[in-house]
Amino acid sequence: MKALRLHGANDLRLADEPAPVPGPGETLVRVTAVGICGSDLHWYDESAIGEAVLTRPLVLGHEFAARTEEDVRVAVDPSIACGECEFCLEGNPNFCEKVIFAGHDLLEFVPTRMS
Repeated sequence: MKALRLHGANDLRLADEPAPVPGPGETLVRVTAVGICGSDLHWYDESAIGEAVLTRPLVLGHEFAARTEEDVRVAVDPSIACGECEFCLEGNPNFCEKVIFAGHDLLEFVPTRMS
């Protein structure tokens, strides 16, 4: 499959990558439309958002629609909460401090921006 990853400010690279393999409780989808939001623009222009700095390539466009292998249209929530922290256990996964976003995979953020 093709993936367009941001490697640094204004540095997008198209690459062939293996198709992801869905894990338990997951479904593989084919992306059909992508929205670019303000956070994507910050990543692209600055390779950072506030104090979070890009330390490895990521796929922009975490707001997207797709189709399942059964051709069902879906809108995708780009965040995956941990399900174990205080916020998740209280029923507030939108406040999860360990949330992972689509495209970020195991992206690590450096807490301070380097000059």
